[in-house]
Amino acid sequence: MKKINLLFYIIIVFQLTSCGTDDSEVNSDGGIVADFSFKNDNDLFTFTNLSEGATSYRWDFGDLSFYCEKENPTYRYTKVGGEIEVTLTAMNDEGQESYVTKTITAPIVLNVEIDINGGFEDWDEVPVLYEEADGVSVKKIKIWGKGDNVNVYLEGNTAMKMELVDIFINSDGNSSTGFLSWQWPNGSGADYLFEGPLLSNSWGGFYQHTDPAGGWGWAYLAGSGVNIESSGIVNLDATTNAIEFRIPKTQFGSLGSSIAFAFSEMTSGWAAVGSFPKVTATSQFVVYELPSETTSVCE
Repeated sequence: MKKINLLFYIIIVFQLTSCGTDDSEVNSDGGIVADFSFKNDNDLFTFTNLSEGATSYRWDFGDLSFYCEKENPTYRYTKVGGEIEVTLTAMNDEGQESYVTKTITAPIVLNVEIDINGGFEDWDEVPVLYEEADGVSVKKIKIWGKGDNVNVYLEGNTAMKMELVDIFINSDGNSSTGFLSWQWPNGSGADYLFEGPLLSNSWGGFYQHTDPAGGWGWAYLAGSGVNIESSGIVNLDATTNAIEFRIPKTQFGSLGSSIAFAFSEMTSGWAAVGSFPKVTATSQFVVYELPSETTSVCE
């Protein structure tokens, strides 16, 4: 009989302790039960309050921003990502309180500073957005668009010299408006074109698309050549060249939620070198989703 009681005791203890193993920390007082559930769409989290016996609430979203006192808030993580501890404190009118802490996983938030100086270590944390293994000159691209500028890193073989380049830019996120290129038939819609050497303060400049039918119609934007800052070509090794440049977001007026690029490279004598992405029957611009920079508020 003692053995049966001991086994029953072990089962009860296991059941009690296993209830709190869902990444939660719970503390109760005054009969209040603090609890919540959550769901997310990328970095936007919706929290549902499941507490009992409480009349007011305090949320700590775990990113050292502020407390939120809404019952069922939504919150966007723009400063930190990864595993984050969120704490809900539930309180009653007598000043008693209970809290629960749960671990959520938010998308990783990159916080990098890009200097256009020909040293590319500051790009290490930025992932490659698109790569052409058999590209003629340009092989890969990285883009970083947080802050006042759109920063671009290109890497290729030694044929990549950027003596002359047409950079087609879709700035409104709509690939059906702007210049509709036969070279990138599955998605183009360039609203702007930069043409010239990919160098700071060159004779090159920006053009804005003007043909509603999507054809080759451009208006030169006087003085816009100063709006591109470039490192120039840097030789990384015997087979690899790289370049970084930035364009201020003000160049594009009102940006959409994404920006997209395609490149046609030429020699200084206007002879074709290659295109990136590589021109095929299904090619399209490289699309970059701009980071959310909205202020984190509970709503």
